[in-house]
Amino acid sequence: SRGAAMNRSDRMQPIKNLADSRERDAGKVLADARGVLDERERQLEQLRRYREDYQRQNAPGIGAVDPVRLQNYQAFLARLGDAIQQQERSVAEARAELERHADAWREKRVEAAALGRVVGIVEADADELADAPDAGTDPWRAAARRQSTCVDLGDAGERAREQRIAGHVVD
Repeated sequence: SRGAAMNRSDRMQPIKNLADSRERDAGKVLADARGVLDERERQLEQLRRYREDYQRQNAPGIGAVDPVRLQNYQAFLARLGDAIQQQERSVAEARAELERHADAWREKRVEAAALGRVVGIVEADADELADAPDAGTDPWRAAARRQSTCVDLGDAGERAREQRIAGHVVD
């Protein structure tokens, strides 16, 4: 009966809601990870620009003026290089973390979509059982009837396509 199938659908809905919630949560974590990566990439770009600007402003004639100043210049550039390498590692870690979160989100999205399809099928079966009293309370009979209907429509659709290809008009 429709009541039994409807109860099945009602019982599945909290599971579907939980899957949807987990997908949303995974999406939020993914968005946060994207923000972290964007920030780290921005910081890396700032460090690189600063190094370029520093080299452009201080390189000309520095060695001819003062050897101590040249040594300080080289030491500072080395520290900037170290900072850039550290930030590159940080960007790589954030990128890997983003990929892990993207994979988790995709998995949750697939799970939620699959549960949505199952709930839809159960609801369709409940509607079909209610509309077809000859099917009785057997959901397998309703599913078999639905499948045979799909096959019949599929064959008719195939015939219509073949006729269009052959140049015949099909209504």
